[in-house]
Amino acid sequence: MTQSNEQLRQQYAADKSHHLPNGRFQNPWPSFTNPPFTKFVKHMFTEYSSNPGWESIKEGRAPQVVSLDYNRIAAPADVQLTWLGHASLLVQIDGANVLFDPVFSTRCSPSQWIGPKRYTRAPCTVAELPHIDVLVLSHNHYDHLDWNTLKQVHKRFPDIKVLAPLGNQPILSSLGFTDVTVADWWDEMRVDLPVGGFTFACTPAQHMTARGLFDRMATLWSSWVVIGPSSRRFFFSGDTAYSALYNNKDKHECPAFTQIGNVYGPMDLSAIAIGAYGPESLFGGMHANPEQAVRIHEDVKSRKSVGVHWGTFVLTSEAVDEPPKRLAVEMAARGHPSNEFVVLDIGQTTQGL
Repeated sequence: MTQSNEQLRQQYAADKSHHLPNGRFQNPWPSFTNPPFTKFVKHMFTEYSSNPGWESIKEGRAPQVVSLDYNRIAAPADVQLTWLGHASLLVQIDGANVLFDPVFSTRCSPSQWIGPKRYTRAPCTVAELPHIDVLVLSHNHYDHLDWNTLKQVHKRFPDIKVLAPLGNQPILSSLGFTDVTVADWWDEMRVDLPVGGFTFACTPAQHMTARGLFDRMATLWSSWVVIGPSSRRFFFSGDTAYSALYNNKDKHECPAFTQIGNVYGPMDLSAIAIGAYGPESLFGGMHANPEQAVRIHEDVKSRKSVGVHWGTFVLTSEAVDEPPKRLAVEMAARGHPSNEFVVLDIGQTTQGL
C-alpha cells in the first residue's frame, strides 16, 4: 500500500460514526433506511406464501450443484474462488486457503426443525474441504454464522485463525475457537502463514445484525479485503446494501465501496452479494440488488467478480434465477464484458482474469 493510501485508510478509520454511545452499532449513511417492523410482519403473513421463489424452484430454475474440482483446488492458479452456496466461499490466494461464512446446515435458523431450508444442497461437507488456514466471518446472521458448521470446522481445525467484526468474540469462544481476532472497520490484521504474510482488512458494509430479539446491532458487520504476499487482492462484500428504496427520495448511495476501492483497489477477484432483495421497498436498505452489485463491482475496482448470496435459501421474494438474469442485463447496459462479473454453479471454481 502506498503512503497516500495508508493515510486515506487512517482517515477513514478515525471516523467512528458507526459506533453508538450504548456500545451498539449503526449504518452512518443516509443510504440506509429501515421500514417499520410492521411492514415486514405484513409481508410475512400476506405475501410470503405467494413468493415467486417457490414457483421458480418447482420449475427447476435453481442453480446446479457440481462436485468440487479437487485437481484445481489442489493446484490453484492465481486468485481462485470456489462457491460453496449462498455466501460460503473457499478462497485460495498465494498458497493460502481462506474459508468465508461457511454454512452447510440444512436450515439457516436457530433450530434445524424450523426456518429457511436449503433448496440446493451443499457441494461438500466440512470433512471434504482442503486444509483451511484462516476462517473469516462477515457478521452473525444465521445464514452467515452457522453454529453447527462452525462446530465442525473447530473440530477439524481446532487451532485455526478466526477473523470477525467487533462483538463476535463471545460466540466464537463459546464454539471453542481460541485464536480469534475481532476488528473494527478499517482495521488491518497481519496473518503470517508458512507461505508468507497476508493482510486482512475489515472494511465497511451496509447491513445489520441480530441472532435474537434483544441483540439488534450489538455486533458489527463488515466486508473484507485480503492481500497476499504477491499483492494479489480479494474482496468479499459480505451482506450489504447500496442504496435503500424506502424513504430515500434523494437516492443516497453508500460511499463505503468507493472508499474501499480508493484504499485497496483494484481487486483481482471479488465475491459480491446479488440476491435476497425482494421486495426492494423492504429489503433495499440491507441487501443490494443486481444492478447495485454492479456498482459495487465498479466502486471497488474489481477486475472480476462472482455473484453470491443467492441460489440456496428462500429468504426474500424474488425468483431464484432472477438475480443472475438482472446481473447480465446490467453488465451489458453499463458496457462491461460478460466474463467480468459472473455467476457459478454451486461447487464450481473460478479464478481472476
